[in-house]
Amino acid sequence: MYRHVFVAIDDSATSQKALEEAITVARIHGAELEIAHAIDEQLVHVFHAGGVTTTSASQLKNVLVSSGEEVLTRAVEHARTAGVQARAHLIKGHGKHADDLIADAVQSSGADLLVVGSHGRRGVRRLLLGSVAENLVRKVGISVLIVRGMPAGERSTD
Repeated sequence: MYRHVFVAIDDSATSQKALEEAITVARIHGAELEIAHAIDEQLVHVFHAGGVTTTSASQLKNVLVSSGEEVLTRAVEHARTAGVQARAHLIKGHGKHADDLIADAVQSSGADLLVVGSHGRRGVRRLLLGSVAENLVRKVGISVLIVRGMPAGERSTD
């Protein structure tokens, strides 16, 4: 029986599927649901210093934070509408990858189940982008439910 379900989301369709699964598990078990979104603040400086954007670093950081807060607000409202008590957790860090930020948050949360979506990237895209879900399985000491973003056999376009 799960008492504390932790789900890591972004603004993708795959994360929406993971959120749905986490809500279902939390409802069945009467568990607390913690919905998290991670922001690597170092990316702000990389994009800004690399000339990718003319927006100031602080403006870009504010956009990432407010976008993350919006994602979390919608997710918490959705969970509550489904009858599950949920709380939001915006994870911010500097210089750590999303999987490290999430793993640290999971460890300190006391959760006994992590739910995360997998985009199902393969080949070169997986090699270059890595797999947050796969890395989390290795980094957390609790059960992990990986929710596929698409039916098996279909290729990801994201």
